Formats: sequence, C-alpha cells, structure tokens
Amino acid sequence: MITPYMSDSGALDVLCQAAEFENVKVRPDELSEVDKLRRHCPLEVRCPLEEAPGKVNVLLQAYISQVRPTGFTLISDTNYAAQNGARVSRALFEIALRKGFCSLATIFLRIARSIDRRMWWWETPMRQLADTLKLPDSVIRNLERHDPTLEVLLDMSAREVGSLVHHERLGDKVLNGARSLPRLKIEPKLQPVTRQILRVTIQVTPIFDWRKHERVEPFWIWVGDSENETIYHSEYLLLHKKERHETQILAFTIPIFEPLPPQYFIHVLSDR
Repeated sequence: MITPYMSDSGALDVLCQAAEFENVKVRPDELSEVDKLRRHCPLEVRCPLEEAPGKVNVLLQAYISQVRPTGFTLISDTNYAAQNGARVSRALFEIALRKGFCSLATIFLRIARSIDRRMWWWETPMRQLADTLKLPDSVIRNLERHDPTLEVLLDMSAREVGSLVHHERLGDKVLNGARSLPRLKIEPKLQPVTRQILRVTIQVTPIFDWRKHERVEPFWIWVGDSENETIYHSEYLLLHKKERHETQILAFTIPIFEPLPPQYFIHVLSDR
C-alpha cells in the first residue's frame, strides 16, 4: 500500500491496516462511543468504523489527542493500539527510509513521535515540557495561537516571551524550556570527487541545554533532493551527554544523477 507520495491521513490508514490490528474486535455496543471519539480526530478516517482498521484509526487519534474513552474494553483496545502503533510506525519509517522516500519517511517518524509523546506535530513542542515546568494550559494555548517557531522564540527576551504568553513572570521559565529542546547546528561542505560522486562533510554541533535529557539523544540525518522524493544517504546519530560541547563530523559520498537537481537538502530530525 506504500507509495512515495502519501498524505498524513493516507499514511495513518496504511499503519492501521497492519496485521497486528486484525485481532481488534469491533463490538456493536461500542460504535456510538467510537463515533463520538471520531469527532476529536483531526485527520480523515478512511475506513468505516465497523471495520478493525477504522476503529484502530479513531482510537490512535484519540490517544494522541489525549481523549480518554469511557468503556473498559475501549480503554484496553486503545492501549493495545498505542503500543503496537508506535512500533509499527517506526517499522514503516525504516521501510520508507530504505526505499529512499523522503517525505514519507518524515510522515511516519512524525506519527511514531506523536504516539510516543501523545501530541500532534503541529502543536507547540513546548507541550512536552508543560508538566515538568508546571506551565498552565493558558500559556500553551497562547503559544499555539501565536505559533512562533523555536528560532523566533529563542531570539526573544524573557520579557517579550512573558508578554506573548500573557504571563509576565513565566517568560524565563518558557525560554529555559525552549533552550532545552534538542536542536543541532549543521555546517556542510561539498567536494566533487568525480562527475558522478560528491563528497559531503557535515559538522554537527548540539545547541541546546542538556539538563532535562537522558544520557543519549538520537537524531536522524539524511540528504535528499529538492523534490523531496529521493534519499541519497541517511545516518543515525547518537549524541552522548559527555559530548554535548563537542562538534561531531560526518563524512560520506552521494551519487550525482542527470539531470542535476538544483539543490540538495540536509534533513535533521530528532528521533524523540
């Protein structure tokens, strides 16, 4: 069912068709509640709710949106869907990566992280720190309403951030949280080896505060073309806490095909 170009809802539908979910039973007495949960689904549900893939799709989206079902069997099915959904979406991500499908790999990694973190990729990344930093819901809502990118947020002063979220005293706390979100600075150098081979050297430097993280922070780095349809090379980078002040160097070669793409893009995605 996988094709190089798929929408978010199409990729989620493929995930829900996995053999792992064939055992999920659709019970007639649950359909009304599943239909109510469907109203909280931001992505299109492509299968009918009377079929297992349709039910799993709704339960996964409700799980990510942090909407709890009330029926005991539905709670049990949701936990089963979430455990298997996270695993299968990572397997689909690796399939897309091996096949060199750039945009599809991004979509499946996003879905996997959304299930892990129970938040959608279009929501502010600060949601992950709301409990740790004890940020009220109003602060998160204001961040999502104004929707500043992480770079814009980090360029602001604590006072400006406080004004943005309508909580003057929490500006420092929000800014410190933003500084702890995993980011990398990358500096690439290109060198032609032959007419068909290009040597790429990338200097990778962590530019985030490590205080709230585990000992290792994983990233995916790959080189794709400007059409977002081909991955020429991919690397799984594990950054260790003791290396947080060091610059890592990645060196590899990529093929050059005719006609030449106008640009190559280096994609950097946090695994978590």
